[in-house]
Amino acid sequence: MNLTVFGANGAIGKIITNHALNNGDTVTAYVRRPDSLKQSRNNLKIMVGDLSNRLLIEKAIENADVVISALGPVLDTSRKLKGTPIADGHAFIIHGMEMLGKKRFVTLATPTVHSDEDRKNFITVVSPIMAKIIFPNAYREMKIIEQRPGQKTS
Repeated sequence: MNLTVFGANGAIGKIITNHALNNGDTVTAYVRRPDSLKQSRNNLKIMVGDLSNRLLIEKAIENADVVISALGPVLDTSRKLKGTPIADGHAFIIHGMEMLGKKRFVTLATPTVHSDEDRKNFITVVSPIMAKIIFPNAYREMKIIEQRPGQKTS
């Protein structure tokens, strides 16, 4: 199977990449820095680029059977970060997948999609409030990522 893993150099991304390679799968690892993934294996292709590079993202996923995102927002409490590069990157990935007719996308970071069946309890109510207060930009990115067409978030 051909996998493309965005964020292959992070904690979750490394686990996914190693597991896939050990399973005999072919992995295209999309990373920002050329030295961030120190592996050399026959079935591993490393692509270096930003999440704003639409053409390179499309090239990374053109042969993929499954596209996996292990991207997560920067947990910055300084309130200096204002952009949403991870959410924007997800949008570029999904757009590229739609253009190329790719159907299998797995995201393993922290976004969640709320359901009417979700039960409210202390942790499900307080956690989002704390995240919004402590990591406002990361919270905003996750809210953008979790949106579905026609769904509004707070």
